[in-house]
Amino acid sequence: MDSLFRQVRSARVSLGATVVLGILVAVATIAQMVFLSKVVDRVFLRGANLEGVSTLLLSMLGAVVVRAGLLWLREITAQQGAVRVKSELRERLFARVLRLGPAYTRGERTGELATTATEGVEKLEAYISRYLPQVFLSALVPLLIALYVLPLDWSSSVLLLITAPVIPILMVLVGSYAEEHLERQWSALSRLGASFVDALQGLPTLKVFGRSAEEREKIEAASEEFRERTMKVLRYAFISGFVLEFMTAMAIALVAVSLGIRLVSGDMPFEVAFLVLLLAPEFYKPLRELGVHRHAGMEGKAAAERIFEILETSVPVRAGAEAPGQLPGELTIKFSSVGYTYPGNEHGALSDLTLTLPAGTRTALVGRS
Repeated sequence: MDSLFRQVRSARVSLGATVVLGILVAVATIAQMVFLSKVVDRVFLRGANLEGVSTLLLSMLGAVVVRAGLLWLREITAQQGAVRVKSELRERLFARVLRLGPAYTRGERTGELATTATEGVEKLEAYISRYLPQVFLSALVPLLIALYVLPLDWSSSVLLLITAPVIPILMVLVGSYAEEHLERQWSALSRLGASFVDALQGLPTLKVFGRSAEEREKIEAASEEFRERTMKVLRYAFISGFVLEFMTAMAIALVAVSLGIRLVSGDMPFEVAFLVLLLAPEFYKPLRELGVHRHAGMEGKAAAERIFEILETSVPVRAGAEAPGQLPGELTIKFSSVGYTYPGNEHGALSDLTLTLPAGTRTALVGRS
């Protein structure tokens, strides 16, 4: 996360705006549940007619509309922020590879770099727009609801706060194994992309020497490895989702049983009990959504590690290189016995190059690369 904010400054703005809108959605949800509990209490227990609850119904309708608008705005803000971050990261990645030059790309596989710049950057969309905001919302929204419930029913508020950590703990325990398989899946995808591009680049040579069948078998094996790892990741993701849903249902049931016992015994008014019961699923909802988006977050994290590894690779600087000052008038460039060898290479790329580039002319270098 720190590397993302350091490389892309706009990520902070989009993340902050998404989190603020998410908190406002939670406030609108609390208001909606408050109005709903009042309407149900007055209609079913006090026998109020439509005229008696019309104001509450209009207020509830307004809360629903505001909540829907805030949800739409949060979604748009998150998606636009992710698109900006992806675009800037892809430009930075491409510029960094160009600055690193052939000396760097010669030691890397072209297909792996292409997969990182395309599929790897795309995987960051869910990580930026879904997972990162949900990390903050899963801590702030439950705390906000618990603080609201505290003066109404302190025992339910304490019960919510006690049961809340169980979900993230189970998510980490179940998801840690899936995270390991996700990293292996990304490695398998990188190998598959590298093998495929290498095979396409060398296809004429493979045909000439009759080795295309063996290369096809290698690509088929890499594809099968990626399929198996993807199915393993999905299997553990489904198991993790099942565990989270089960524990959330148990926690809500525990709160409901506690409310029901006190309601029957006459220790709690119906309106308060119904309101707490309505807010209980909203309390656990951010934690459940965090578990849902964790899978996409782990995929984005695995891809981000490789992206930031390339972005943070230092560009080799030649000793004695200085930026030339601005020269007045027209400039004629002359090369006299110029040679150049890439770092780490024994053979020279240029040797004894002599030519003149007159001012105001265009010169084309033609021939085999």
